[in-house]
Amino acid sequence: MRPILTIVLFLKLGLVLGQPVNYFVPPEILKVGKTMSSFVPNGWTIVDSTKGDLNGDHNLDIAFVIESKDSLITYSFSEFEGEQRVNRMYTEKYPRSILIIAFSNSTKDSLNLIEQSNSMIHARIGLNTKIEIENNLLKIEYNSSSSAYNHSSNSNYYFSYQNKQFLLNKFDSFRQDYEWTENCIIDFISKIFVLTKGKVNAGKPATVWKNIDDIEPKTMTEFKEPGYWYIAEGIMI
Repeated sequence: MRPILTIVLFLKLGLVLGQPVNYFVPPEILKVGKTMSSFVPNGWTIVDSTKGDLNGDHNLDIAFVIESKDSLITYSFSEFEGEQRVNRMYTEKYPRSILIIAFSNSTKDSLNLIEQSNSMIHARIGLNTKIEIENNLLKIEYNSSSSAYNHSSNSNYYFSYQNKQFLLNKFDSFRQDYEWTENCIIDFISKIFVLTKGKVNAGKPATVWKNIDDIEPKTMTEFKEPGYWYIAEGIMI
């Protein structure tokens, strides 16, 4: 029997002490609007936006990120009060981000809500996010760096609109920690997985190629957690 290599790729956005209790309820976004601002609920603001044709009808669609001005997250923990264990709650302000995608309806001069993702964008200090529409693809880019730890990382997700949903066409990332580098590409169109690791100025890095014919691309709705995003599993070698 051939061994199975399980590959789990994730974007680590930071660690938090304790287990969060998610009392956050995402706002209800309008289904139809005249302008981008029509979809922005009270207490939220637009922090990034892009325009382009996502569904191939030659009309300008929009994708934009809104961020909460004041949101709360609650953590639960327990401690002893004398000999009795007591459960306590800790609440802090924590901004939330939502990705909204709306298609242009030229016949009605309006915009129709197509996608609301509460997990693809994460408002975290030290992580820079940028969205773009290029060649009918929605590109979501993440960057982080730290000179103190000689660290830098860049990750890109490319989504296409197919069968009324956004599918991940391609993922690529580059990461450097001190003198070590890692570059990863998962291409669901070419059905290949490429992982290159090496040491800076230490000769040619090692590269692994795998065929991913059996791996189905993830949809945007399958990205449930903003901390860990699983890309592909069960790759046969």
